[in-house]
Amino acid sequence: MPYAEIGGISLHYTLTGTGGPPILLLHELGGSSDSWAQVIPLLATGRRVVALDLRGAGRSEKPVAPFPLAALADDAAGLLTHLQLGTTDVIGAALGSLVGVLLAGRHPALVRRLALFAVAEDMSGPTASYLHERAARVRDGGMRVAVDASLANAFPPAFEAARTAYRPQWLGNDPIGYSLLSAALAEASLDAAVWQAVQAPTLVASGALDFIWPPERGRATAALIAGAQFTELTEAGHFPHLQTPAAVAALVGAFFSADGTATRPTSRNPRRSPLPPLSSTPGSGRC
Repeated sequence: MPYAEIGGISLHYTLTGTGGPPILLLHELGGSSDSWAQVIPLLATGRRVVALDLRGAGRSEKPVAPFPLAALADDAAGLLTHLQLGTTDVIGAALGSLVGVLLAGRHPALVRRLALFAVAEDMSGPTASYLHERAARVRDGGMRVAVDASLANAFPPAFEAARTAYRPQWLGNDPIGYSLLSAALAEASLDAAVWQAVQAPTLVASGALDFIWPPERGRATAALIAGAQFTELTEAGHFPHLQTPAAVAALVGAFFSADGTATRPTSRNPRRSPLPPLSSTPGSGRC
């Protein structure tokens, strides 16, 4: 299995396919590179596809000391440099989307285009409180104490089979690693400078059935990134890559093409748009 030691952290990754530009996949909280199993074959027909296990997740090293979310972006940058892949297209899901944003802002020369699935513009308030509370429960009681509520939020009833298949993977997380990743997400500072630093053409996509970060959060996020496009996946929930993988592959395939035109874009936003207040509706305090 391929590993690379980046900045003193052992990172596991998979590398599939041939051709370029390459694509980097960044997974959700509770997931791993395995989360992309249905998407990778659809992308790797003409591209090299790298799927990374973030530190604290999957088969990567599980540090015991806290780390900031930016460290995950620097890990990804180090891996891309180690693999000598050059400028890369990046796809993030949920937590991975925010890692992708930081990667694009901190290491702009490495990111050609950026696709963000299930993303929100701010982690403060109810979201941070929920993440810290769930992290504490998992740290003390193991992953099983939170599995049912967490996956019920992420998988709408229509995706019961996908939820059942994903459950063992989620339960297999290291509780300490999961807690530290949760804390890094909860404490992420996503001020205006973070979004303004993104230079790569960006697509933001939200599932219409996403209870956790519904489409209005995706629209608010796209409004903060210069020229970002927003689109809504009508049949997906919080994890489109697990629930509607073919739609995800088709969408990014179009966006990553030469002209970068996304399928069914619903808006194109200027650099600065007013940020609506955080929602108090279901989902504003979950991830």
